[in-house]
Amino acid sequence: MKIAFHNKVILLLSLFLLNFSIVEAKCKFIMDIGGRYIKSHEKKYGPLSEDETGYAEVEILAPELCPNDNFDDNFRIKHIFLDQKLMAIQFYVDNSIDNSPTESMKLMNYAKRNYGDFDTGGNPKYYSNYHIWERVRKFIVYNRHLEKETWLEEIYISNDKYGEQLALRNSLLEGGQIEQN
Repeated sequence: MKIAFHNKVILLLSLFLLNFSIVEAKCKFIMDIGGRYIKSHEKKYGPLSEDETGYAEVEILAPELCPNDNFDDNFRIKHIFLDQKLMAIQFYVDNSIDNSPTESMKLMNYAKRNYGDFDTGGNPKYYSNYHIWERVRKFIVYNRHLEKETWLEEIYISNDKYGEQLALRNSLLEGGQIEQN
């Protein structure tokens, strides 16, 4: 009886320790939405190249921020800033050579694993749509569609406030009310 109890305790402790040793599979973006680009970021990623509207982007290859997810250099993470504040994160696939990065299903699987499952129809390889998750103080959009013969695939993360600020800026740019170099 003591042996059975002892074995159960060892099993429970092993499971408990295993739970803490599992590698986290979520990317470590450089900051949270709304965070400011400060000196430590500048030291690590370089200075922001802001245009006259205060817009800037910092693009990093996904393997640098997601070392446990087996992404290659065709997976990129763009941090979008306005007045040195992080407005959005765009995690996208570069299919400029061929569609193999999207066909690998890595970004879709990452989205499902980290943000939640969604219906991709009978064959996920042919999924051409978007899915939105709403979280506390942010939203996440997974978007995948075929344009001509190239898959466009991304995860876009922002919140209502900053998403609206970026949309307004883009609208003013398109309307010619502000200029961008």
